[in-house]
Amino acid sequence: MRNGSAVVIWSLAVATSLLGAAFIFDTEPGISWPIWVAAASLSVLVARFASFKKVEAPLAILLGWATLLSLRFALHTSDLNFFVLLSIAMLLGLAVITIGAPAWSQLSAKLLAVVPVLAPFRVWRATAQQIADTPRSVQSPRSRSLIRGALLSAPVVILLFVLLGNADPVMRWATDNIAAWLPDWSFPPRMFFFLFLLSVTLGANAIAAHQLEPALPNLPRLRTTAFIGVTEQRMVLWSAAVVLWLFVLLQLSYLIQPPPAAINSGVTFAEFARKGFGELSIAVTIVGAIILVLEYARPVDISERDRKLLTRLELALLIALEIILLSAFRRVVLYEQAFGFTTARLFAQTYMVVMALALVALAFEVVRGSISVNFARRVAVIALGALTVLAFWNHEAWIVNKNIDRGIQTGKFDLAYARRLSDAIPTLIGRRRELGPVAADIEAAVVCHEGAKPRRWFEWNRGANELDEALRSVHPAACRPGELLRWNRRSD
Repeated sequence: MRNGSAVVIWSLAVATSLLGAAFIFDTEPGISWPIWVAAASLSVLVARFASFKKVEAPLAILLGWATLLSLRFALHTSDLNFFVLLSIAMLLGLAVITIGAPAWSQLSAKLLAVVPVLAPFRVWRATAQQIADTPRSVQSPRSRSLIRGALLSAPVVILLFVLLGNADPVMRWATDNIAAWLPDWSFPPRMFFFLFLLSVTLGANAIAAHQLEPALPNLPRLRTTAFIGVTEQRMVLWSAAVVLWLFVLLQLSYLIQPPPAAINSGVTFAEFARKGFGELSIAVTIVGAIILVLEYARPVDISERDRKLLTRLELALLIALEIILLSAFRRVVLYEQAFGFTTARLFAQTYMVVMALALVALAFEVVRGSISVNFARRVAVIALGALTVLAFWNHEAWIVNKNIDRGIQTGKFDLAYARRLSDAIPTLIGRRRELGPVAADIEAAVVCHEGAKPRRWFEWNRGANELDEALRSVHPAACRPGELLRWNRRSD
């Protein structure tokens, strides 16, 4: 190992870990998260470039997308942060696994299934190897022994000092003074968090600096000897096509007369719209999966005539599925117009859009003649793209705006639901006068609260700042010293 390489690896890892321990341990989500994700991503890229004078496109894109998603923590405060954090972790893990891959064609969506296990294993194995190999870069045998001994002894000393400190006042006094010397270091929990980050970043940097060629896992090929015959496939596709196109024709007839009134079934408009879009989305997903299974289990010795027939049936099914998704989307729109907008209904519409795009990608594969690894990768990109849009778009404010517009026209507004949407509170407060008597209830939800702490600079969050400004606009000087304004989400 080159001494310069070890210095770069360790310097980047220690700096990144110190940054994370200082800014993201026990803090409110804010600008600190994108700062740390960007720093961790940049350290991997620098370690890669310092050793091989190149950075592969897949690695740069995966780390860049993770950094882009992390900006969500500095913009909004809603519960979507959990899914964003999970996506960031998967992107970072996938980047580590695929280090050295020069092109997307070497990446398979099957890698996503092994990321939670394989990425930590590789990172911590590389960390152990880096720690063991670092003393070898020192020329003097005695110096190597001293460094190796220090690396082995330091964790033992820290652990024993922490454990014994609770039983001895002198050691406890020393621990407290160390904690006081390091402002807000929360010793020892923050120290353990630093060591955890160091174990992760050190291993990732070591892999980037040492791994020339990609070490992709040898995943088994999903092939089977159990085929579904041509006759069986024709029967399945024909039966599904008949049912789906019958449904499509019925939907076209409903454009003339609504179904509940047409057949006098007693089904209300609300039941028709609410129950319909969920079942339609599930049906589309099932039929899409059936097409994938049939493509996967298609006999290899099928004739060209039979292949063309099955392809046409599958394309007919895919067209019907797209129309059904359009019908499901329309039902959600009708339901929103009648009963208001919610995040659940918006997420259902998002799923329909993702599914529609996935079906288009599937149609390309069907026309091509077989399902390639590109299909799963395209679907993963579509889903991640939809999450990225939701991460940056303040959809909660959009929902409240739509509900306020609807409330002005109909006189109906669900304040109990709106006050639970944290990113929409500034919009709700800003437009409260348009809701008439409801404005008093909105203002009453702004209360003083003791014990709340103002955000520090590295906890900066645009949504939190907008919320604070909106609360102050309602009660600019209502709180006593030591109290801060808070939004009461619950309806009393």
